[in-house]
Amino acid sequence: MNTEPDDPAALSLTDRWQRFWYLQTVALWLDPIPRRRRKDVLRELKANLGVAAGRGGMSAAISDHGRPRALARQYLDAEPHGRPTWHHGAAAVSVALVAWFFACAIYVFGSLNTLLGAGLAEPVRISFLGLQITTEAHDAYLGATFTGISWGSLIAFALIFVLASRLWRHLPRHQHRRTTAPVSR
Repeated sequence: MNTEPDDPAALSLTDRWQRFWYLQTVALWLDPIPRRRRKDVLRELKANLGVAAGRGGMSAAISDHGRPRALARQYLDAEPHGRPTWHHGAAAVSVALVAWFFACAIYVFGSLNTLLGAGLAEPVRISFLGLQITTEAHDAYLGATFTGISWGSLIAFALIFVLASRLWRHLPRHQHRRTTAPVSR
């Protein structure tokens, strides 16, 4: 039987649980690092925690490594900068899309309620956030038809993606060297 410190059989359930949460927290803070490099760092950290736990327990090993955010910051400082964070852009656009759909739905429901209250039987064309909406409300029928493309919204979503993912990091950097003229006295 293999009883090395990093062997799961040698660690108690509590130790494995502490190591798991510590590694997950470090992984969260290591998010800007490319996936392959992050996996290598976490594999090395897992082995180091196993060796250190064999000497003094997992709690001592974790406290020796320090807070997860501080440890991740050390790794991040050693990595080259300039990588876009695509998932941040995708998440921001997803949130914006959900908010946009809710705003459209609330507007349509409000217009249908107004049509029912006013007693209008014919379809009404309205516009909201660049979409052309035809609403129709009767006692037995409620309907809304969406036409057109909301170019303003599409541009806003693209801008949100660019800003949240920090896409400009993908562009090559221009190093400007300042030349200083000698100061005459």
